[in-house]
Amino acid sequence: MTNNRIASEIYFVENFKQNIALIDEIFDITASSYLTTTDLLGREIQHNKDIYLVRNDVGQLLSYFMVNFETTAGRDACYLGLSACRQSHKGHGLVKSLYQKLVDDCKQKEAVSGSKILLWWTTATPVVYYWFNKHISGVQPDMDGSYSADGAALIKRIINEKYPGTATDANHPFILRGAAVNTHYTPDEVARLKEIAQSLEFDVFEKFNVVESAGDRFLMFGYTPD
Repeated sequence: MTNNRIASEIYFVENFKQNIALIDEIFDITASSYLTTTDLLGREIQHNKDIYLVRNDVGQLLSYFMVNFETTAGRDACYLGLSACRQSHKGHGLVKSLYQKLVDDCKQKEAVSGSKILLWWTTATPVVYYWFNKHISGVQPDMDGSYSADGAALIKRIINEKYPGTATDANHPFILRGAAVNTHYTPDEVARLKEIAQSLEFDVFEKFNVVESAGDRFLMFGYTPD
């Protein structure tokens, strides 16, 4: 029974790549959402240096969110990497609490540096697309998939730097085609995300034919709210 109790504390771990026990825990809880995790976690662990965690009161990992503070497109930036939640705790808002903690931490860094941090990420899920459009500023594409000319120019720089050779959609510069190799949600996760999208009346993935099972992803950016 105690394994279902949720700790309120969020942990931030720097340089987590060498923590073999933590990597094993990450593989364990990610497996409930993806058919295979080797390529996905290989890419994400390579890119990300730090990680946010939520554990319960007996130390069991409940959710995580990988991040990487870096320079992107000539700017101070943070890549928002893979997040996942233990199957038994999905829908409890744990991953969203980690997203919010990152936003709060970025605000603190910005107060010291005096400059905004560019937040950027890829997604194939309505949860991520919707949450960041609601909770951070200047997100592109916006809720209906729109973007500005300046946004398109910035995203082109990010693609050239981070995804050279990756196909983009002919009509929408923020859509990466086939970028997520060997990365497919389980049927249960597909059904769960479809139900969430329907409850939100959110259809931007269908509108632009972004197909998760084909490795398609939205590439997005935004900034912490003022």
